[in-house]
Amino acid sequence: MLKTSVLLACLAFSTIVADGNYFQVLIREIDNPAGTLKNGQPCSNFGFLGAGCNTWMKAVATASGTNISNINLPAAIQINKNMETRVSNLNLVVSDDYLDSVDAFTGFDLRVVLGTDSDSTNIIDDYIIHVSSNQEQGVYTYTSLRDGTLATTISIAWSTNIAPQSTTATPEPTTTGVPFTGSTAVPTTTPRPPVDCSEVVNVTSGVQTVYPDGMTPVSVYCDQTSYGTYTVIQSRGVVGQNITFDFPSVSNYSAAFGEPGIGNNYWFGLDNMHVLSGVKPYALQIDLCCGTKLIAKQVYHNFKIDTAEKFYKLTAVADISGVGLDYSNSGKDLAAAFSTSTEWHGPKAHDSCDQFEFFDDDSSIDPPPQSKPYGGWWYGSCGNNMNGFLYPSRSGNCTVPLEIFDANGMLGVNMRTTPGLGFNGYDVDLQSYDRVRMALFTFDSSTIDRTDSSFCN
Repeated sequence: MLKTSVLLACLAFSTIVADGNYFQVLIREIDNPAGTLKNGQPCSNFGFLGAGCNTWMKAVATASGTNISNINLPAAIQINKNMETRVSNLNLVVSDDYLDSVDAFTGFDLRVVLGTDSDSTNIIDDYIIHVSSNQEQGVYTYTSLRDGTLATTISIAWSTNIAPQSTTATPEPTTTGVPFTGSTAVPTTTPRPPVDCSEVVNVTSGVQTVYPDGMTPVSVYCDQTSYGTYTVIQSRGVVGQNITFDFPSVSNYSAAFGEPGIGNNYWFGLDNMHVLSGVKPYALQIDLCCGTKLIAKQVYHNFKIDTAEKFYKLTAVADISGVGLDYSNSGKDLAAAFSTSTEWHGPKAHDSCDQFEFFDDDSSIDPPPQSKPYGGWWYGSCGNNMNGFLYPSRSGNCTVPLEIFDANGMLGVNMRTTPGLGFNGYDVDLQSYDRVRMALFTFDSSTIDRTDSSFCN
């Protein structure tokens, strides 16, 4: 089993780094501005004065691809003693010392557990970060959203001497001694059409034409940012035409439909997603907005959509475990096939999927209204459906009032932003976001501004 050790960064790097491969994460700062546990309870009776938690930290990291959940956490280190909410100049090093089999650096995983005691009996936060990068040095800041209380933030840097994967092309084979019989004319070639937005010449934000299979044109919205280009493969919003996303068969989702654009309702098509995800390595970003407020920005690496014969199974690696597509209650959307209510391929029984079986159990309503199926999705956890019913915008309030749910019985455009069970113990949150998108990218995810809310505006 891979071992990991935490070392004080005050030791000189020359004494920490041994011969051979090394990979290290420097934990620079941890901020818990609420001064509370993960459940929202204050750590001190003097929280009203801004007093926070005395915090113990456990951390492990790996750049070898080992499942970090299988790595034993080291002993906890106390990182503050005076109830500070921000621990600056922390500068603790987490080292992955077992890298002999790693021949290329493609990113890393870091797990951080924060508690108020050495045994982590009272949890402040517990999360896994996945950083996809081929840079040998870099910095990264992660904000862990917590239900009902302010987020925690961790600032890290990393360093490694493991080179990235080589992109040098293999030279074409040459032959000698064969008589030349061809034409002496210089061959002409037609430039390959762009398969995604990153290959569009002089791309600007707006609707562009791409050719996922190299031949068939597909209109998509391209978002050109300071850190890279996104190809938007799904979006929902109250701008433009509110088209239906509710169809009976998986095949109805195979081709593109809708109108690409910010805040528009658009679907790239499962066949296009399958073809495109086989062209090059992609990461997926999901943005969730309520009004103009950014609720969450979720990142998934190694995004793949399988063939129609395998019902377009979705695979990816979550940046943060336990939420979004990685939310789990006897199943995850990651590794799930695409389903509709009438064409079911989910790991759970259809009758136990809360996207279809959620109901309002208000005792004043008899009988309680049952949810009606809406939209095809990768129903693995049954906690998410970004193809759900699009409710009208309600001035920045995306919680669906029970009386509105009672009126139509349909769950909205929803995506889990917290682990654990949702509303009233169901897998779903009773939320319906009014602007969302799924966007593919190929650039370094560590450069993403996690607070960038421009899409919501």
